[in-house]
Amino acid sequence: MKRFLWPAAALACLLAFTACGGKKSAESEAEEFRKELTKEDTTQMLALCDDCMKPLKDGRIDEALSRLYTYNDSTETVTPISEAKRAELKRTFRLFPVLGYEMDYYSFNSQGQNDVKYNIRFFEKTDSADTAPNTIGFMFNPVKVDGQWYLCIKEADQEFDRARNR
Repeated sequence: MKRFLWPAAALACLLAFTACGGKKSAESEAEEFRKELTKEDTTQMLALCDDCMKPLKDGRIDEALSRLYTYNDSTETVTPISEAKRAELKRTFRLFPVLGYEMDYYSFNSQGQNDVKYNIRFFEKTDSADTAPNTIGFMFNPVKVDGQWYLCIKEADQEFDRARNR
């Protein structure tokens, strides 16, 4: 029994060190990505978001959706959103029209994982005592591919900056 215990313990330690090493590598990659960014990157990324939010507020949903992409992490490529995603978002913005919006925060994490969170006001309160929420959160995932920023939608299953998300 002792003969099997020692190799099992050694394997467990090796796996633990490997797991920790992978995490450091991801953190290092994020730091490297952030160091390479310039003020112009921030300006471009925020302009893309604003260029999508303005037509949404004006009711020009199709125009706004034509600016959105999907990012493939494994190939590091972007493609326009699918017709199914376009239809889903169109339904969402018809149910919850953008009457007003405010950026909550933005966060750079990596080439393909970044956050820009907006709070969207979708109805006006007529009673000051009304405690029902009239905003929803909406997140973009701007990605930088071959030196150019593209505006993607942050999907519910994607990671986000939990420290910044309120």
